[in-house]
Amino acid sequence: VNYCAGNTRDQFVKVSLKAQHMWLCHDSTTVLSTAITSGASSLPYDSTPTGTFHIEGRDRNTVLTLNTGKQYDVKYWIPFDAPLFGFHDASWQTFPYGSQQYRTDGSHGCIHMPLADIAYLYQWADVGAKVVIVS
Repeated sequence: VNYCAGNTRDQFVKVSLKAQHMWLCHDSTTVLSTAITSGASSLPYDSTPTGTFHIEGRDRNTVLTLNTGKQYDVKYWIPFDAPLFGFHDASWQTFPYGSQQYRTDGSHGCIHMPLADIAYLYQWADVGAKVVIVS
């Protein structure tokens, strides 16, 4: 299945929460396909939002702070629904990306990506790139 089929945008990001996977598309060509970890769907307030978004910024070597005060150091932060939701690396994650373990041990709603893949997204995507997240 080509998840980029029919896309006419230079930069389009498609995320499937069910598949725990995302695709970066240039027109109908897939330029990157990667496993992800989304929000812990079994926990209240930790699910990842679905819908159409746009990349709102790009930041390096920053600290993300939850409303609980807990902090996480990340090398890449790419918000799509700021200030709460975005793509970032997760050096603390101990289970494989793409695992169904996200249901209980996933993020607080963000999309965690392997370091090499978030680095690619950071380099590739411009602010304003369309992001579609489906359940």
